[in-house]
Amino acid sequence: MAKHANDLENRSRRLDQTARRGPVSADRARGVLLAGPAPPRAPGKPRPAVVPADRAGSSRLPSLPSPGGSSLAGSGAPRLPSPSRPPGLTGPTGVDGPRERPVPPDTAARRAGAPTRRTGYNPALDGVRALAMLCVLVFHMDALPGGYLGVDVFFVLSGFLITRQLLAERDRTGRVSLPMFYLRRAYRLLPAFWLLALVGFTAVVVLGAGTAGERDEFLHTLAAAMLYVNNYFQVVQQNTGAGWLGHTWSLSLEEQFYLLWPLLLLVLCRRPWIDRRLPAVLLGGVVAVMLWRDVLNASGASGTRTYFGLDTRADALLVGCALAAWLRARRRDAGEAGEAGEARDRGTVLPGRQRRPEDAAVPVVQEAVPPGTVRPETVRPVWVRPTFAWPASWPVSVRPVAVLPVVGAVAFVLLAVAMVAAPSGWGPRPTALARGGYTMVALLAGVVILALEMGATSSWLFQVLAVRPLAWLGRISYGFYLWHFPVVAHWGRDLTVAVGRWPAILVVGLISLGLASASYYLLERPIQRRRPGVARRGTGDAARPAWSS
Repeated sequence: MAKHANDLENRSRRLDQTARRGPVSADRARGVLLAGPAPPRAPGKPRPAVVPADRAGSSRLPSLPSPGGSSLAGSGAPRLPSPSRPPGLTGPTGVDGPRERPVPPDTAARRAGAPTRRTGYNPALDGVRALAMLCVLVFHMDALPGGYLGVDVFFVLSGFLITRQLLAERDRTGRVSLPMFYLRRAYRLLPAFWLLALVGFTAVVVLGAGTAGERDEFLHTLAAAMLYVNNYFQVVQQNTGAGWLGHTWSLSLEEQFYLLWPLLLLVLCRRPWIDRRLPAVLLGGVVAVMLWRDVLNASGASGTRTYFGLDTRADALLVGCALAAWLRARRRDAGEAGEAGEARDRGTVLPGRQRRPEDAAVPVVQEAVPPGTVRPETVRPVWVRPTFAWPASWPVSVRPVAVLPVVGAVAFVLLAVAMVAAPSGWGPRPTALARGGYTMVALLAGVVILALEMGATSSWLFQVLAVRPLAWLGRISYGFYLWHFPVVAHWGRDLTVAVGRWPAILVVGLISLGLASASYYLLERPIQRRRPGVARRGTGDAARPAWSS
């Protein structure tokens, strides 16, 4: 009798071990990692629930009661997924199966209609920079009346790239290191400029090239350029710096922008209301600059005052800043819209957002929170609608992105027409450019940049501007800008008389190209490689500065 009882007990133990091993192998087949072997149980007692390793120590979500009073987690009822993990296969133990692969942020942004392609180096922007530089060169050779508008394109590019860099650093780290920003600017700008100043000083002062009046003119312009106030010095006494430094007024204007803009941007971003509406605030600044220029024109200010002053030319810089802020707001709003859409599909409510009426039929599952923790539903919910994103339900063919290549090409052609037909931008009397024309040119340049940033890379505009020789010229355009002016001033007229205007332009361009290449490869790049690593951190091709930065 006792032997029979022992056989029954051994058989029951073997059956229990077999039943215990069954769910483990089934869960392993479904890719579920259990926290450990199933705990022992007494015969006739229910087996304890097994918690997977990735959920060990966390609270299980409460079951939602069904209309009939039974739990939805019971057999035969559909189980709502947890808001913290996507729905998967459910094994015999009632544990969800393998996790779904999360959607990358850029994929979610693309589904919501946000710009996604420009996270790295964009060669087309270097192409724009190169063409603008060539227009300035041809203007100084007296062959393109409105070629000086290439400087306005430089201003828009500079504002766009510098603001994008500053906002990216703030979004990534929560702060902007102003000392590191100014250190990067110094390493980028000063070496090539000091080389030009040293060569000019040696030629004019040490070797005595030119007259005594040219020497005084050079020294005065050199002091103004070293202090980065040459733009306002040109308003008082317009000169060419003995043919060496007259063009550095634009460098002074941009240095003033680099000094003031990061401080102002940090102040604006510290206020959430302004930060959310930063593009609109910056466009308001564009309008304010345009109105201030009109006030100066009405008061009798000269054309040189409105042409060289930072306060009257900042609209081009602010157009670039507004464009960078708008693209950042679009990406941020698209990310919030994608996050809210995924949460709505899972039947969850994000903290701080209110369920819309069309979501009322979707049941809500709330996470269990420890005692004493403020639950999300106790916070007053507010539905936040994306400010700068067009509806994701729009077909791709009717979204503004689809027409950007066409709009960008039209803006590019209008810029070319303006450079051919524009009047002289400075003089005793202001022209039509000072009465809103500079702002229109800046807006056209901003549209071209927007098309190159968000439009398709297969468009003819992008393909033309991104061609390798043009992009390479754009990369060395800072040195090209510095050296082309003294080459034009000292040899341009003689070459024009000797070989003709356009052959002279070609020769001047080749000489400037050689000097710029030597400056870039022998001076600028080696110094860039030797700058402190902390100054290089967080910068790269994605935040490549503008032509003069």
